[in-house]
Parts: sequence; structure tokens; C-alpha cells
Amino acid sequence: MKPTVRSLAKYRGNQCLNCQTPLDIADKYCHQCGQLNTTKRLALKDFFTEFFANFIAYDSRVWRTITHILIKPGYVTEQYCNGKRTEYANPFRFFLTVSIVFFLLLQLAIQFSDTSHLKSQKSNNSGIFNVSIDSTTQNKAELIELIKNQQDSLGDNQNFYQKLAIDRAIEEIEKDTTTLNIGRTYYTQEKLDNQSYFSKYFSQVTDYTNFYGNHPSKSTSEALNELGHRLDNQNITRYNKAKKFSNLTDQPVEMINIILPKVPLFLFFFAPFMSLFFWLIYARGRWNYMEHMVFNFHLLTFVFLILYLIIAEKSFTGTSIIAALFFGIIGPLYLYKSMRKFYKQGRFKTILKFLFINFVFFVLLLVSSTLFMLGSIFLSI
Repeated sequence: MKPTVRSLAKYRGNQCLNCQTPLDIADKYCHQCGQLNTTKRLALKDFFTEFFANFIAYDSRVWRTITHILIKPGYVTEQYCNGKRTEYANPFRFFLTVSIVFFLLLQLAIQFSDTSHLKSQKSNNSGIFNVSIDSTTQNKAELIELIKNQQDSLGDNQNFYQKLAIDRAIEEIEKDTTTLNIGRTYYTQEKLDNQSYFSKYFSQVTDYTNFYGNHPSKSTSEALNELGHRLDNQNITRYNKAKKFSNLTDQPVEMINIILPKVPLFLFFFAPFMSLFFWLIYARGRWNYMEHMVFNFHLLTFVFLILYLIIAEKSFTGTSIIAALFFGIIGPLYLYKSMRKFYKQGRFKTILKFLFINFVFFVLLLVSSTLFMLGSIFLSI
């Protein structure tokens, strides 16, 4: 990169103007505080020149990191751990940036897709049949009868799509009727009081969720009175949580909106756990725990960069070819190549460790993601 005017040798001094450390003319920067060694007065041209020079330098470092992570498995980790750290972006900060931007774009894509779907559905269903379904309707048999009466009123004028929509509505309501647990016996307050804390918590949440599903119009106090439970803060709080959780299960987009913002933080703490297993299987090697963690953050960054391409393909073409290639071929091959490049072990050892790491990864991801999702939902409601 061409040096800026203020950094030229003719403007250098014998002393740092910031900390007064003695300098040589050959010193471009102060070795004490890092300030540029220059005696040239500030000018507007110098300000903009240095601004764009610093921006381009940062931008080139980011693009170098992206391209090398994509096309050179394990190379960036090797270079970074060997000391070449100014050439590449910080792995931890870069991962957070890439993941946060990804989830912002994903939320936009979900909202756009959901809006388009609703518009299409409204257009396709317009004029099929007009049945006002009150959310507080308790008697499913009455609702089915109402829809059938609407169907009879249409007579021979109903077309194929109208008949199909009405039959489907009746089918869904009848299906829902089978899950009402009519005649269900709920826990009494006395039985709940004799249970342990966690057993009582899950018993209450289960009972309250089922009761709310059968009686959505009842207020919290009415529901607790009918169940014979005390109107204390604990019961009221748990019933309200059960109501919100029940509503969330019927609104998957809302559930996604709760979970998505927390995923980058989850993965940021997931990587150290995975690094622990790398540290164990490479215990005889020269690598320390932090170097294993850098390796894992670069792997996760690669995953997010590929997910960018998957979203773009899905949005513009509606296909999932890249996703199929990634999960079937590219992902496993990239992990194997990265392990070979960074840890420099033979094929047989690498394959054995590759299989072990994949097993641990899926088990750990399944358990931790389940706990994470449940925690995110219950903390949010």
C-alpha cells in the first residue's frame, strides 16, 4: 500500500509528540505508544487519505479472511496460531459479526417469506367460504355444525375448492377435538403440595397448558378457582406461563423470533465445549486449548458463510442444492481437510478422530440446543 504523506521520512522527528519517547528517523511509529512519528501539521487531505487507507486495510483483511476460510480449510487457523495475526480478522470477533449479521438477514427473510405467504393465502382463499370462528368457542360440535350448515347453504353453487376447504376445516377441528382430554383428572392442590419442587413445576405446567387449551376464554383466577388451586403468586405466574407457552406453540414464527437473537451467543459458548474434546483427542500434540478454540471458531465461521449462500439460493431460486451438497459432501470434507491441514496427522488417525468428533458434536449439539431452546422460551415468557 502506498504510504501516506504524513508518514514520509522527511516529516519524522527525533521525539514522539505524544509521549516524548526518543526516536530515530527510521522509526515510523513510536515503539512506546504506537503513534505515527510525524511532525507534519494536520491537513484536510491527510485526514481523508488516512481514513480511507485504514478502511481499505481493514476491508482487505476481512476479505482475505473470508476467501481463505472458504477455499483453504485449516489454513487461516494455522497462519493465525503461527503469529500472522495482522493479516486476518480476530477469529472471535469476526465469528460474532458474521453470525449476528446472518441471523438479522435470516429474520428479514422469514418475515418477507411469511408476508408473501399470507398474501398468497389470502388471494387463494378469497371467497371460498365465510364462517366466523370465534377464538372463544368452547363446543367443537357446535362449530362443526356451523360449518356444515354453511356448506349446506352453498348447495350446488360450491366449487371443488370450496368443498375441499370446508372438508379440511372440519377434519382439523375433529382432529383437535381428540386432543381435548375431555374428562381429564387434574392434580389437586394437596397432591401438588406433596410433590418435590421440580415434579410440582412440571405437573402444574402440564395441567395448566391442557386446561387452557380446553378453556381459553377463562381468566387466570377463574381457571385456578375451577381447578381448586390457591390464588397465590406461584400458581398465577405458572398459569400465565402455561398460557403464553401454549400460544407460542401455535405461532412458530414468534417462537423463532424469541430463539434466533440468542443463537450467536449460544454458539459462542458452544465452541469452548467442542474445543475441550479437541484438546482431549490431541492431548499429546503441541497445541494448547486456545489454539483448538481458534480452530473451532473458524469452523463455525465457515458454516455461517455457507449458510449465507444457502439463504441466497433459497430466496432467489427456491432450490436447496447448496444445502444438500454442504450437509452431504462439503461440510464433512471441509472438517476432514481442516483437521489434516492444522493438526498435520496421518489419514488413518485423522479419520478416526474425525468420526469421534462428529459423534460428540451431534450429541452435544442435540442436548445443549434442546436445553437452550427450552430455556430461551421459558425465560422469555
